[in-house]
Amino acid sequence: MNTKEKLKLILQEWWEYDLPTTYTRKFDMSYLDHDEILSIIGARRAGKTHLCYQIIKELRKNTDIPPHNILYINFEDERLYPLNGDELTLLLDIYREMFNVDMQKKVYLFVDEIHNIENWSKWARRINERYKNIKLIITGSSAKLLSHEIATELRGRTISFNIFPLSFAEYVNANNITFDPKNILYSQDRFQIKKLFNNYVQNGGFPATLASPKPEELLKEYYEVMFYRDIVERHSVTNIKLLEDYLALLIDQTACKFSISKTAVKLQEIGYSFSKSTLSNFLNYAEEAELLFPVKKYNFKLREQMRSAQKIYAIDHGLLQTIRFGFMENIGRILENIVYLELRRSNTSKNIFYYQGDKECDFLARQKNKVTAAIQVSQNISSPETNKREIDGLLEAMQALKLKNGLILTEDEKDTIQIDNCLIEVLPIWYWLLAQ
Repeated sequence: MNTKEKLKLILQEWWEYDLPTTYTRKFDMSYLDHDEILSIIGARRAGKTHLCYQIIKELRKNTDIPPHNILYINFEDERLYPLNGDELTLLLDIYREMFNVDMQKKVYLFVDEIHNIENWSKWARRINERYKNIKLIITGSSAKLLSHEIATELRGRTISFNIFPLSFAEYVNANNITFDPKNILYSQDRFQIKKLFNNYVQNGGFPATLASPKPEELLKEYYEVMFYRDIVERHSVTNIKLLEDYLALLIDQTACKFSISKTAVKLQEIGYSFSKSTLSNFLNYAEEAELLFPVKKYNFKLREQMRSAQKIYAIDHGLLQTIRFGFMENIGRILENIVYLELRRSNTSKNIFYYQGDKECDFLARQKNKVTAAIQVSQNISSPETNKREIDGLLEAMQALKLKNGLILTEDEKDTIQIDNCLIEVLPIWYWLLAQ
């Protein structure tokens, strides 16, 4: 079967296809109002394809958009193989031949796993420049082209939306739980919400884990694919055992400060020989694959910021527990990872820092070159020692950065603490997550 016939088959099937039920993700439809290509990027299995389906469902509700002006195609479909390289070139012509497309109105063209086609970026740039009424929405992830590189390939012609595993608010919604956000702290509904939060803490937010009878096995498979396809194969890593043990050490240090030099000593002690640049490269590979995220110390001097120890966080707290963690003994660090991911959903990694002076504060969030939030995370602050440590670290950061308000997030405490002109709010993490 030639390319034209294969495309006709796939496009006709798309028109007859009933979209599957999806978990609702937080997405601002105004992303579609821009002239640039929309790139939906993110880690493997985080839900890029299902977000496309969600957007399509929303578009179909708009009666001003002709039904045939919405098209989706996935270039992972095995029936398109072997790919001849002309699939994208022919796509638009065949689409217009087969369907009643109103080119005077906006056309929404979803191309999933676009990286599978050679010269895809040249095609995308041409369509974007030539057809101003066509809104391109693309996704992609593979060992050949990681999702964030899609934006790089398009050279300033794209706006990116980074999708992460489910937030807790999305997780609650996926379980069909409704609640009154104003009264949830005191309502009987909070017991159901807290039970869900315990499940979320243990299993994480990858969408497929909700329906899986064995989420741990599924998460192990996700890690294997990220490890071998997105890191080993992509970067032709030869010392796989060194990479495996190095990532294990990094994951063990989730929510802790680490340095490549100190980690190198641990690996050398068990017999490995390597250069420090190798470990630096390995960390970059893990970050590119959106498996691990390093966070820098906040410092006005860029050189000092770069020289300081970093903290490490993982793409999903369920995933990291499956790989390395014993659940209960590391609950405080799991909670900190959850808060980090929530901050990442509304910030880029360059806008999240930790503070270190005489004391330490877990997170500083910066917007438009100004620090706007200081946050501590702790399982609880019931003991005098923990209470003092968390408050002192937060206060030091607030005073250094001239912030009047600070936040301490715990498993289940609520309080307001006034110290001089600084106001510290203590909130349950699950409640704060629902308010984001």
